Amino acid sequence: MRGVVLLLISFFLFSLAAVALAQETEIPDPGLTPDSFFYFLERISEGIGTFFTFGDVAKAERYAELAAERVAEAKAVIEKGKPEAAEKALAIYQDQLEKSLAKVDQAQAKGKSVSEVAEVVAQATAKHLTVLEEVLEKIPEQAKPAILQAREVSVTGQAKALENLANEEPEKAASLNIQAIQNRLEKVRNEAAERDEENIERTLADFAVLRSSLEKIGKEKKMVLASLVSETMTEQIEDLDELEDEIKNVSSQMAKKVQAVKASAINGQIDVLRNLASVDPEKAAEIFSKAAEKRLALAKQEAEDGDTEELEEAIEEFEKYALFGQEISEIAQGIGKDVTTVEQLVARASAQHLEVLNDVYDKVPAEAKEAIQKAMTVSEVGRQNAVESLKEKGALENIPETVPVLWEVKQRVIEERKAPKPGTQESEETQEAEEVEKPEPKPKLESIKPQIEKPEAGEELEKESEEIEIEEQESSELPGTSKIPEMPKTPHP
Repeated sequence: MRGVVLLLISFFLFSLAAVALAQETEIPDPGLTPDSFFYFLERISEGIGTFFTFGDVAKAERYAELAAERVAEAKAVIEKGKPEAAEKALAIYQDQLEKSLAKVDQAQAKGKSVSEVAEVVAQATAKHLTVLEEVLEKIPEQAKPAILQAREVSVTGQAKALENLANEEPEKAASLNIQAIQNRLEKVRNEAAERDEENIERTLADFAVLRSSLEKIGKEKKMVLASLVSETMTEQIEDLDELEDEIKNVSSQMAKKVQAVKASAINGQIDVLRNLASVDPEKAAEIFSKAAEKRLALAKQEAEDGDTEELEEAIEEFEKYALFGQEISEIAQGIGKDVTTVEQLVARASAQHLEVLNDVYDKVPAEAKEAIQKAMTVSEVGRQNAVESLKEKGALENIPETVPVLWEVKQRVIEERKAPKPGTQESEETQEAEEVEKPEPKPKLESIKPQIEKPEAGEELEKESEEIEIEEQESSELPGTSKIPEMPKTPHP
């Protein structure tokens, strides 16, 4: 019985906490509004209250509360049909929100805990954004700039608050950030259904700001969050794939904007994976493999649909991941990690990728084959590097040494692997070895072995004439020699 009572008490306290948090993030009662003659009295009262609020954290909380009141006031006067009065409230809102965030920075710099106020600001600004977007549809064009400026401040303020929160509670910050990103993606889908290009563009910009914030958190908190963030970004990129298809029906220009946002997201994910590889290269290799497979699955679907342009886009996106796959082992070696497992993962993944690319290659028109050959080359170079290293260590296990690839790809791979890496110089010995491998023309002894002194004219001519191919006419006129006529064969009696 006592246990039941304690459980009920715990549930009651939890409910109170949830209500308190909801009250903090809900828009408060507006009170006096900017259209009131006595509004200046409220501003004086607020100034006095702020003056007697001490400490950076307390000041940050105070400014956050006042900023929420300004949003409530703007909403109230717009609903009264007085949008011009909202401009005053929103100008003060921006100032107070920025002051709140500045106080959070100051408190954190002094070693104070700001997690509670940062979380409140992050959730409050999300609510502010929703309210501002609602009233944006209710005001005339001339009054919209103030609302648009305020909504931009809300988004950047939310991202900043999440980064502050991540310094103390990274998991919570990442969770709120991911939730905010999903909110933006859902909103842009609704706007695509309504063919609202203006709002689509704004919401995509919000998504980019929040995604950059999540990427920053993942890179800075790589020990804790890089894996979660990079995996989540794979899902977000897939959402952008779907969004790109939906927005094609709106306009090709909007589809290109989504494509640009997606390209930035892929680059951001690879940056996060680079940071992850410096602490957990095996996990980075797993996520890279899955992300690359998603790109190939999309390419295969586009090939089946006959959409060459989208196919090439997906192949180019895959190539970015394939190039990163070659980096992982180098990153792991740089931190002194055993790269055997990473190389095995890369070798297996690359073999699977090549199998899919071969399948896609057979289904595409001639104009798309070049892009696929290029992607195959990148994958095969990475696979061969991993396989050779594993073979030297005796760790190849059941990984095949070779996989079927196109003849053109084999030639490209040979050239790619011979080429020096950017920023390095080949040794003279390496250059000379490459000269020897070339079938035409055959090198002279001097170029192969420069350390051997050149013999004087007339010395060892028989040996030199055997090793060096020279023209028939020249060989008959070597200095110091004469051509010996061949004796006729005498029949045996």
